[in-house]
Amino acid sequence: MAVADSSLTAPDSPPASSSQLTSPPPRPTWVEISRSALINNVHRLRTLAAGRQFMAVVKANAYGHGALLAAPVLVEAGVDWFAVATLQEALELREGGIHLPILVLGYTPGHQAAEAAQQQITLTLYDDETATAMNRAAAFVGRPLPVHIKVNTGMNRLGLQPEAVVSFLGRLRSKTWLTVGGIFTHFATSDLADKRYALEQFARFSHTLAAAERAGLRPRLAHAANTAALLTLPETHLDLVRSGIALYGLAPDMDDTPLPAGFRPALRWFTSVAHLLHLAPGEPVSYGGEWVAQRPTVAAVLPVGYADGFPRRPFTWGSVLVRGKAAPILGRVCMDQTVIDVTDVVAATGPLRLDEPVVLLGPSGEQTLTAEEISVRVGTNNYDLVCRIAARVPRLLVA
Repeated sequence: MAVADSSLTAPDSPPASSSQLTSPPPRPTWVEISRSALINNVHRLRTLAAGRQFMAVVKANAYGHGALLAAPVLVEAGVDWFAVATLQEALELREGGIHLPILVLGYTPGHQAAEAAQQQITLTLYDDETATAMNRAAAFVGRPLPVHIKVNTGMNRLGLQPEAVVSFLGRLRSKTWLTVGGIFTHFATSDLADKRYALEQFARFSHTLAAAERAGLRPRLAHAANTAALLTLPETHLDLVRSGIALYGLAPDMDDTPLPAGFRPALRWFTSVAHLLHLAPGEPVSYGGEWVAQRPTVAAVLPVGYADGFPRRPFTWGSVLVRGKAAPILGRVCMDQTVIDVTDVVAATGPLRLDEPVVLLGPSGEQTLTAEEISVRVGTNNYDLVCRIAARVPRLLVA
């Protein structure tokens, strides 16, 4: 029978850890976002952009980092624009005090354009029906609506075909409540070592821009470069560059497009020891009893689970870090709790304490769990991994 560790007591003061917090977090599972890392990464990206306008992509809650936490820091660091995926994300930034231009990269129904016009949020546009609806909505509220035109050069998601762009721009002249301030495309393969398809896309876009220029219809801002193109294809930088993943110190692709030296991950994810158990050989752990102790085992219960974005299936994190040492996950990850094996940690470093910090992402002692490493274990990529961290996990800004 499992026996609780009677020596596990609340510490008189928080135990030492790699966390920068000076007071207890609002929940024993939390994320820390480094202000200095964000600023460092923006400055390095702006140097690569060589004077172009700089758009910070903060969609999906700033790739899981907390948009309302990160955006003011990015403003301080000198970004010119923000980009999001939905109008709701843009409105949250406006409500949070962000006054810089914001581009909604995704589809926005025409009936939502009135609110966008009132808040001067730039929408993506690529078809006549939506243009008519947006123009009508902007006229209704009496405020012009800024738009950027999306061109499909080979990603084959949203956007006009290149040959349709000039005539579309011409028709927009009659939509007097729409202000066409930009035109853009998106690369499908710029993060790969083989840049041929990305360069084909850029050639199509460049041809489109030249045709619009000859017709006197080229919008002021043309942009194509995402993070990977910003890093590797300077010829695509045009008037404005867009960066998302590298803002947060994560690589567009671990193998083909790593980050240059000097970038720093902005996110660290922590949880805490909530309980300790001593398991005898033969005792199971968690739902289904899939893991069974083969030796006397010290197990620690952590208040983190798949509802926090700590995955259950098909693959788990594998292990976490406690006092700089790997601690394997035991059995199934539950909705709100996970059990780990700390037998070797205790043997090497002594008994654990209640609220002992446990590192899910980031450094602990001489070891580090990176988003890239964990994404391989989980079977995804670093974008998906950090975006999964649930909203109920508090984000805290640290130095």
